[in-house]
Amino acid sequence: MIGNYYVTLRCNDTCEFCQCWQNSEYQDIRESDYQSILFDLKKEGIKELNITGGEPLLRDDLPELLQQAKQMGFKTQLATNGLLYAERGRLLAGQVDGLLFSLDYPIPAEHDRSRGIECFHAVMAAIEYAKVIGEKPIINYTLTRDSVRFLPEMIELAQKLKVFIYLNPVYDFFGTQGFEPATFNHLYYFARRKNVLLNRAVIEFVRAGGNRVLLPRCRAKETTVTVLPDGRRVSPCFYNRGGKQGREDICSSCMRWPYMLPSFAKGLDKYFWLDRYSKYVNQRKGVIL
Repeated sequence: MIGNYYVTLRCNDTCEFCQCWQNSEYQDIRESDYQSILFDLKKEGIKELNITGGEPLLRDDLPELLQQAKQMGFKTQLATNGLLYAERGRLLAGQVDGLLFSLDYPIPAEHDRSRGIECFHAVMAAIEYAKVIGEKPIINYTLTRDSVRFLPEMIELAQKLKVFIYLNPVYDFFGTQGFEPATFNHLYYFARRKNVLLNRAVIEFVRAGGNRVLLPRCRAKETTVTVLPDGRRVSPCFYNRGGKQGREDICSSCMRWPYMLPSFAKGLDKYFWLDRYSKYVNQRKGVIL
């Protein structure tokens, strides 16, 4: 089981592909004490903790939260837009097992347009700073129909920065709908590079159009525990609260990877084996995601 802990739903980006910052309900959810949440997850046998949001670095007590999680033996992963990392990164040093910086385009103007604010250079500075303080940052490359055109340039940027880059199709299907067959071959071609990380189960799931409600691949209820900032649990997932796993309207064409990736590890089909193979390849390159 994996814990998806939404430590805050506040965000300082206005990304074109994300609804979080536009949802007033999310903004009204208060952030409660993390200690009891972590202890409960530990008692339930959760070993991996995905720290997410919103933008996690907006939470004032995030350093203490991560330190507590580390002391309790959780393996943690944190994705950030990088805007606050130069200011708060040193407080997080050594407390995160997987540190990902979201980047949509290798061109400042395009990334800033996608994020809704001027932030490209802040992300570059954050990645460099993370390296200085001993972290191993990974570029989390948000793949959409538009951004995938810049794949060679993005990989070149990652090589220049001397970091790994993870090819991460955007969650919602409308961002990848319409990928040409050649696009998938393009991704596999560049995935052979030493600094490029990719999960073949993810790519093939995108090619298939995501989750199907009549024969769902989602196993969110069986593989994940979701905690909101105020400590409430939602099931089977953050997006489908109280409905049937993988069978609601919101589940149609779903590609929300914090739930689908754990789902691939359950059930002996092609996604199971592609997921295992991809983890093996990425581990050989030096990264476990």
